Amino acid sequence: MTKPAELTRGEDWAFQPRFRVLRVGSARRGIRLEEIFWAVLQQIADARDCSVGDVIQACESRLEKGANLSSALRVEAVGYLQQEFETARSKTGRQAVRNQVMASPSPCFALTGDKQLMAYNPAFIGFVQSRLSSLASNTTGQGVRLSLDIQFSDLIEKLRIEGSGPATVGFVIGVERQLIRGRLNAILAPLIDREAIIGFILPN
Repeated sequence: MTKPAELTRGEDWAFQPRFRVLRVGSARRGIRLEEIFWAVLQQIADARDCSVGDVIQACESRLEKGANLSSALRVEAVGYLQQEFETARSKTGRQAVRNQVMASPSPCFALTGDKQLMAYNPAFIGFVQSRLSSLASNTTGQGVRLSLDIQFSDLIEKLRIEGSGPATVGFVIGVERQLIRGRLNAILAPLIDREAIIGFILPN
């Protein structure tokens, strides 16, 4: 969900009422709304490839006689943001991370800031087993420790730079007293509630 620059100005700006006169259909209408609602109505118009006046006209056409248009526009704006939030939430979260990890044909895992493996695919377990032949064939990721050759917070900061793309870093996997070293490509995991990366192990 994109957000116009105006929405970052702070609460004082957001709740400042503004009176605007717009063309709504064949007439001109004067409407007073808080700035934040004007900004969201503009988002709706941009998404529908129309004018704010067209958005208002569509909203007004659904109103019962005597209903308050300003209140209806506020509801329209909040409803749009709620829909956008639900769409964004469906694309984030633990299940979205697991889906990305499992979809990778190469060894892949998701790592949180406290060095916990929150997801890994069968290719990752196969990678560990192939390099540590003493492991049992039923080994899982529960006993696997993984660390990076860069501070996790520094990696997150680097990945958050727009357009930076994946970051290639070194890693160490530890199982009991055995170690595996290698390199991986890291991207940010689609999580809202915590910082995590998805790592794609590179072939040696």
